[in-house]
Parts: sequence; structure tokens; C-alpha cells
Amino acid sequence: MKKQRVIVAVLLLAGVLLAGGIFYSGAGGIAAADVPEGTAAEQAGGAEREQEAPEEGFAGAAKASVKKNGAAAPKTGASAAQVEVENGRAREDYLNAMFRPIAAQGVEAAMARVRELPDAESQDMAMLALLGEWSGSTVTELAQRGDIGRFGVAGALALQLMNSGKITPQQAAGMANEFLSSDQRVGVLSRTAEKLAATDPTAALAMGDGLTDWQQTRFLSRFVSGWASTAPEAARAWALQVPDPQTRARLMSRVLAEQVKTDPVGAAQTFAQMPPEDGEVRQRTARQIASQWAANDTLAAMQWSDSLSNQADREAAKRGIRSAAPIGIGARLSAGADGLPVLDSLVPGGPASASGELRGGDRVLAIADASGSWVNSRNRPLGDVVRMIQGEPNTRVTLQVQSGDGSPPRVVTLGREQIIFRPGS
Repeated sequence: MKKQRVIVAVLLLAGVLLAGGIFYSGAGGIAAADVPEGTAAEQAGGAEREQEAPEEGFAGAAKASVKKNGAAAPKTGASAAQVEVENGRAREDYLNAMFRPIAAQGVEAAMARVRELPDAESQDMAMLALLGEWSGSTVTELAQRGDIGRFGVAGALALQLMNSGKITPQQAAGMANEFLSSDQRVGVLSRTAEKLAATDPTAALAMGDGLTDWQQTRFLSRFVSGWASTAPEAARAWALQVPDPQTRARLMSRVLAEQVKTDPVGAAQTFAQMPPEDGEVRQRTARQIASQWAANDTLAAMQWSDSLSNQADREAAKRGIRSAAPIGIGARLSAGADGLPVLDSLVPGGPASASGELRGGDRVLAIADASGSWVNSRNRPLGDVVRMIQGEPNTRVTLQVQSGDGSPPRVVTLGREQIIFRPGS
């Protein structure tokens, strides 16, 4: 229900903005577009209702305006739906015009005004206006970014403010606890803990108090990832103390996934300390370490994978190596504008580079299959082309290629080899 309300708020505000529902008049203030007026009876009724329970200050004005713009004469069917949409847009218009300038008063003052709104949907609309103002993004851009769908309007706003330094991770967590529920809340708490873990792991861990089951596991994974990005040894020591074997294995996997980015040798050494209970997690971790390592030092990664005593771990590591340093001709491919794969670049020392017959920018017209028949590569999925070029070591592959200078197509046959990346290459 919460996610549906967020999506409706985004779509309604997008419709208002695209229709030119508001315009800014510089330092002189903000003017709202005219809202279609109701009948004289409706207007009179609205005036009487406003006079029945007058309120003072911002809260009274907000409630009266939101109520007025949301009111409608009873209707049924499609007519009722149209009135609801029109009134929703009018309310969006009003709240957007109100809260855009309020953003200049600062986070504390603006959020105090949000809390004075009469209902959660209006609060989301107001926070969406603040998010647009503080991020400098349009509603369409915010929607395309995906944070609103994942974390809700309040969550996306909290993360924007935290990442821009306007509020602390603790304050962002407070916004999540106040305005969000369920998985959106857990997602924001996880991000805030990840942000804080590097400087204050105790406070970061406390943000997950009260979470249960899968929520706690997800939270801890993000928390330990953030910690391991700056202090892998401390994060690993903490993860090893977690009593539940499955959770401990998953946390160790996250620690190593961070550590391998900067210290693959250390991550490989730490891998031996991973609990053996969860083989799937161990194998995924071995694959991650080997893949990251092989992209920078293929020979060292191969030596490490060969040293693993567990066959499943060893096979997983080899798959990781081949994902980063495959057996093939040593060329990176991309999809060309005309539907033909293009050789983007050649790996130094690989078969393609050493042959002298291929160069960056060549288009691959066709590939000979195992029977020697030509397979047209135009409009073929790039993954299929890559798999046809790759293969077993010491086998050969034949390509029909054409350079971008318009020269005639030519046939090139190359031997497949294990691609080797060396440090500094």
C-alpha cells in the first residue's frame, strides 16, 4: 500500500509539472496555476467548512488548503475517478508551490512543516517537492533513478540529505523510522549503517536494533560491507564472532567481497577462515576473489585456485578466472550501430594482438562453427558471439572481419589461449 501511494504521488506530480502546473516568479515568490473552480454551491460550502473550525498558523493553512483542493462533489464511476485525479493534481500543485521555497529555510525547518501536514500522502507529496529542490533533479529524473521505488519518498530524501552532508546517518535513520515501514525502512537503515560503519561501527550496528529474521540479515550484510571497505581486518574479526553459522558465512563473504577490491592477496588468505558450513556461499566468494584477482594478475589467481583443497571451491575459482580472463583470442567486443560486433580493443600479448592481423575497430562479419560453416554475426546477441569465439585452450577459431576503412573483408584464423593479465598492464 505504501509503495502504491508513493507511485501515485510521483505520477501525479509529474503530470502537474509536465502540464505547466506551476511557475516561479523569482525572488518575488511562487505563483500556482489556476485550479478549476467548483460550482457556486461548492464554493460556498467550502467557505462554510473553513469557517467551522478555523486554525491558526502554518498547520491550519496547510490543512485547509489540502482539504479544499482535495474536496469534490459526490460522483460515481469514471466521473468520480476523474474528479479524484483532478483534485490530486490540485493538491500536488499546492504542496509543490508551498514547499519548494520552504526548502531554502533548511532541513530542520522544512521537515517541521512536513510533519504539520494532515495525512501521510500529503507528507509524501511535500517531501517529493523538497527532494526535487535539494537534489536539483526533475520528478522524471528522480523516478528514473529508482531510489523512490526502492526506498519510498522519505527514504530517498533521507539518503539524498545524508549523502550530500546535510544530515548525519543517525538523522537519516530517524527519518526512516518515522516515515517508513517494512522493507523500505530496512533498506534505508542498511544504507545509513553502511555509511557510519567506517567511523563508528558500534553506533552503526545499533541502528538495526529491533529488526528480525531476514531484516536483520540484510541489515548486517550492508553494515559489514561498509565497515570492511575501510577496516577489513576489524570487520572480519567481528563477523567471525557471529554465532549463527549461516549468517557468519554470509557476512564473511561480504567482508571478502570488499577486501578483494583493494587487497586480493589478503582476501585469498582470509578465505581459508570462512566457515565450511555453507558451501554455496564459499563457492560464490571463491569466484568473486578469483575474478577480481585475475583481472589484475591472472597467473597469481590461477596459482591460488590450484592450491584450494576443496574441489567445489577450486572449480568455482576457475569459473571466476575465466569470467575475467577467458580462454579466447584476447579481444574485447561491443555491439556496433549496424548490428555487427566490433573489436573494441586487443589485450596486449593475446593471440589477436600478436597476430598483427586484427586491430581495434574491426567488425566481425561471421564466425566459423565447429563444422567449418559460416555463422552470420549480424544482429546476433553479443553473448552468443563471445561464446563462439571463446573455447578450450590450444584450439582454433576462424573469423571473417572487415575494417572500418571500407577495405574488403578478410579471413583470420587464430589459436585460443588463456588470456593473461599482468600487474601494471
